[in-house]
Formats: sequence, C-alpha cells, structure tokens
Amino acid sequence: MAIASIRNFGQILSRVQSHPTTYRAFSAATTGTSDCTLSRTAEQLSQLPTIGYVYLGEVPYRKALEMQKQLCRRRIDEIYALPQADRADLNLRQFSDTLILLQHPPVYTNGRRNHGKLQPDEIERLHALDCDYVETNRGGEITFHGPGQLVGYPNLYLKDHFLATKCFVKGLEYTIAETCAHFGIEAKTIPGFPGVWTSPTQKVAALGTHVQRYVTSHGFALNCTTDMKWFREIIPCGLEGKTAISLQTLMEQHGKPNCDTSVDAVLPILRKSFAKVFGCNVKPLEDVSPATFKFIQELVKL
Repeated sequence: MAIASIRNFGQILSRVQSHPTTYRAFSAATTGTSDCTLSRTAEQLSQLPTIGYVYLGEVPYRKALEMQKQLCRRRIDEIYALPQADRADLNLRQFSDTLILLQHPPVYTNGRRNHGKLQPDEIERLHALDCDYVETNRGGEITFHGPGQLVGYPNLYLKDHFLATKCFVKGLEYTIAETCAHFGIEAKTIPGFPGVWTSPTQKVAALGTHVQRYVTSHGFALNCTTDMKWFREIIPCGLEGKTAISLQTLMEQHGKPNCDTSVDAVLPILRKSFAKVFGCNVKPLEDVSPATFKFIQELVKL
C-alpha cells in the first residue's frame, strides 16, 4: 500500500512541486531489507557477536549523554588495552555491544556542526517551552526528543561487525524501514536528506551518530506517539519545507486509528528488525554481559 491514501496523494505532490529532485529520489529509493548483508560475507555474518539490549524507560537527555560518554570510554579503554592480535577475542572483554533503548523528557538537541550557532534569545525561547536544549557531538542538526519517541543508542565496536561507518548508518535506516513495514508503512531514505521518510516531505525517524575508534554512540529516534507540536517550534534537522510525522498519525491516515503504536508496542518489533538487518542475535543485556548491564544501571541512577 502506498504511503499516502489516494485522497492525500495530490496534496503530497503539490507540496513537493518545488522539489522535483527530492520526489524522484524518494520514488526510486530502496526499501528492501530481506537480502541486506551490509556488504559482509556469509562467513563474516557467522562470526558476529551477540548484542545485548536494555530498555531504560525515561531518562533525562543530559544523563543519557553522560552515560554514553562513560560507556564509550570504558569500552575503548578495554579494547585498546589488549594487544592488537587479541582485540577480536570477545572472551578477553567484560563489556559487550549494547542496544540502549529509552525515552527522554522534552529536549531539543543540536549536532556538532551547529555548536554555538543558535542565538541566546532562541535558546531562551526553547527553554520557555519547558524544554531543555543540549548541544552534542553527534552528526545532524537540531531535532526534538520527548515522550512517545523510541530512542536507540547502539554502542557497537564496528570492527567486530566488519562494518564501516557508512554501512552502520545504512543499517540503522534499514532497521527503521523494517519496523515501519510491520505496520504496513513504506519508509525510505532520500539521498542528501538524513533520516527515514514516509513521503518526500515527512520524516518518521531522525538519525545522528558518532564514532570514536570504531565504537559507536548516539543513533536514532523513531516517532511513535510523539506530540508533533514540539517539531513546529523548530526547523527539524535544518530542512525547510520538511516536517516530522509519527507512526500514530500514519496509522490514522491509513484508517487504523486503534493500532497500538506506543513505545511499548513498537520496541519488540524494532529489536527484531535490528537483529534481522544487522544479522546478529539480540538478547537481554543482563544475560549477555552482566558487567555492562550493571555499569549502565549505576550510571542511570546517578
């Protein structure tokens, strides 16, 4: 089924008349994930480590940011303390790859390219909305995080997964597309426009990552039941003429207003999609690495 119903398709076309290149790119974008190996061989896929996942509930953004920084530092220190010949031996490490899933209280975040560029009066305006503002070291531009949005921070050592950064990001995009497909929603990427889109002008998920010595942080934010009013206060990701949309709104447009698109409902679907796309097992973190689980739990409690 197409993203928009027939009655809405004309509206979409009229909105993108001034962006014909965007429309052609969206129409031609690849959505299939069933044969996606992210450029790895079958032998490499058979060697992938198990990833532990953990859902932390609602965590303030600044606390989650500090948690990621400390976890990345701990992992980098552990991996690179080993002789180069031993770094691929998972048995020599306490800490595992982790898919951290959570929500945030309302917060606007900005990427590294925009540090110091937002005027003080604009920051004050955002704070007046009872919303925090944080500048980070991820890629991308300004976006919103808040309740009803499923945020994922994969903490992976890319060498274990035989992945370059570009392929890792592609895997995150495919994961979102696979999750949306479960709900009958066709989601795609548009060359030159970061994130995952359900029409040429509507983004359902934002992406922004950071990689240091092959260890990843930050990740994606999928709008499940997010209140779209927050996005109207900014130009999401700095893209004029583009808007954010939620799975909830998309299902209403598809005539399925009672479909459960809550974070609790979407989370297990996304977890399975992540495992499928990245070709690895994803199991509860406390079973995969008790040390990593304890470390994260202690940081969240601080």
